Amino acid sequence: MSEEIERLESPIDTIYLIHKALKAEAVYIEDMVDHLDTGGSLQPFKLAFNAWATALVYHAEQEERYMTQSLNQSQSTSNGRLDDNGRARDLKCWKEYPATDDSSQVMESVRRAMAAQEEELHQLLADKVQNVLNVLSDDIGTTSVIARTRQHLYQQVVALRIALEDHLDLEEAFVLPAVRQQMKEQQQLELAKVMLLDQDAQDPRWMIDWVRLRLSPGERALLGEMETRLGDLARCPQ
Repeated sequence: MSEEIERLESPIDTIYLIHKALKAEAVYIEDMVDHLDTGGSLQPFKLAFNAWATALVYHAEQEERYMTQSLNQSQSTSNGRLDDNGRARDLKCWKEYPATDDSSQVMESVRRAMAAQEEELHQLLADKVQNVLNVLSDDIGTTSVIARTRQHLYQQVVALRIALEDHLDLEEAFVLPAVRQQMKEQQQLELAKVMLLDQDAQDPRWMIDWVRLRLSPGERALLGEMETRLGDLARCPQ
């Protein structure tokens, strides 16, 4: 998402800001690899990549722990529990539904299929992050760039960026609309809070601060407004 985010329609839309920061940093990381000089220091790239990977993994873990589980619980209640072949069944139904005029049925089936695949997609991202780390530790070494392995690193970073963008785009198309529809505003605020503030970290603000640095001034203002609402949330009776 390269275009400016001008407003947040609901609290869950905060995730669009996080996605934009993750995508922007992916492009920056890829550009860093492309401009690595043979024999030059690898440390700046390592620091940037580790920070990006940490934010990416944290976001995926919070999604899996809070957002995907909430969707699965809601869908289990309204549609019955998925069997072991639930994902395949949903995808089969999705292929059949376009022959009908029931667009709501189409979207419901696609959303169920997407929710069922979230865990698999998150594992794919984790694997691609590990692929980059393997190149850094095994092929290039700890301090400097070796010409014959720079291309290998570039290929792994590009593969990670593409997988990330595909995952986030699918999530924005199918998962977030379902969350917006099924979660009340208070629940969305709670979800935005855990996405932005890491209560288990020594510095709970590390994620929101990381995101803010990668947004435009206008988007930073939107994030600031949401942070104010999250502060108000903490003072509200539960």
